[in-house]
Amino acid sequence: MLKANIKREKELTLRLKELIYQYDNYSPKDKAVIDQAISSIKNQIRILNDSVPKLAENVNMLKKLNQDTEPIKHVEGIVNVSYNEDFSSNVVAINKKDKPRYLRELNISQTAFKSLKKKRKPIEVFENEFQKPNFYVVLSSRMFGKISNSLVTKYGFNGLRKSLKRGNFKMLVNSYVSIMLFTSMISFFIGIFASLFFILLSVSLTPPYLVVNEDFFVKTVQFIWLMFLFPIATFLTMYIYPSLERSSIEGGVDYELPFVTIQMAAIAGADIEPSNIFKIIALNKEYPFVRQEAKKLMNQLNLYGYDLVTALRNVAMASPSKSWAELLNGFSTTIRSGGDLSKYLHKRAETLLFEYRLKREKATKSAETFMNLYISIVIAAPMLLMLLLIMLNISQIGFSLPVPILTLIVVSIVALINLIFLVFLKINQKRV
Repeated sequence: MLKANIKREKELTLRLKELIYQYDNYSPKDKAVIDQAISSIKNQIRILNDSVPKLAENVNMLKKLNQDTEPIKHVEGIVNVSYNEDFSSNVVAINKKDKPRYLRELNISQTAFKSLKKKRKPIEVFENEFQKPNFYVVLSSRMFGKISNSLVTKYGFNGLRKSLKRGNFKMLVNSYVSIMLFTSMISFFIGIFASLFFILLSVSLTPPYLVVNEDFFVKTVQFIWLMFLFPIATFLTMYIYPSLERSSIEGGVDYELPFVTIQMAAIAGADIEPSNIFKIIALNKEYPFVRQEAKKLMNQLNLYGYDLVTALRNVAMASPSKSWAELLNGFSTTIRSGGDLSKYLHKRAETLLFEYRLKREKATKSAETFMNLYISIVIAAPMLLMLLLIMLNISQIGFSLPVPILTLIVVSIVALINLIFLVFLKINQKRV
């Protein structure tokens, strides 16, 4: 019975560890139940420990010959208590006087665990990892699935495949090619509508704003190309979009990496198991881009069952960021060689911080140049353009437009230039 008691204490210890580890993930109301369960488990362990001295007195280290079937002797003051857990019956030995208290504590812990088990959530690392495809993806695959499969088989689309993988697109290259073809078909019909609109009607800046065209042949030659431009532009845009998304993720990872590396070095300095370093990063919402890359690594370990070195190599090969891939490869090399992870991460953090400072200085100088260009183009140029258009309008050289139309043209040009500047600033900010 001593062996059964020790086994039960191990089970209770693991359960206690699980409750303490998941404590922060529960609501305040559930935490009260957890506190009660923790107290109950500790009392059970104490009761089991109290019976150990009497059980140990009857343990004989020397076994007599031909006594293989010797029955277990009854120990005075000790009673057996059976309990059902996980659809199996188990027995432990405790002091007779502790039996009522043990049964009460056992009932408290089992009731608490049943209520918590219903509310238990999966570990956040794997939350929403597997999702059903939306209706648009399903419809595209049904209409163009066979065509896309043949195209992928024939042409490979290796560049697109890598961009989808590194851009965190949760779909196969066959499905994405189907979406490209289906969207291009829709844009073809939009192009037909646009062509017919400009062939049949003319747009004017003065009332009436829409005029029916009389020379259909000339207009057809001028605008028939729109029905082909729309699908071609849509197909090319969707083809390069994954690479643009990959570049955006690369910029985000590179921006967060110096600070993440400092945190990883601090964690490694506490002699924590290496895989738990990435688990802590994956659970940290402060770094959204690196967090996604860390989740990939945890999936490699926990879902696919790879060892840490293999998982590091796989994630590094599929990483959108070269700096992150270099960090993972160096991490793997340090583990294989038995080096000091904390020292490696500290050195790597110093290098990344130095590169980050250089990028910030470069960005500051670019911002100064950019400010001068903005002042010249957006403030001075529109004034000169407005004066030029008014002079041309007064002198009636080339064209004649009313002042409201000239104002609208200048305002539209300024708005377009501002929009271009804002897009450039946004892209430049992500890269730094």
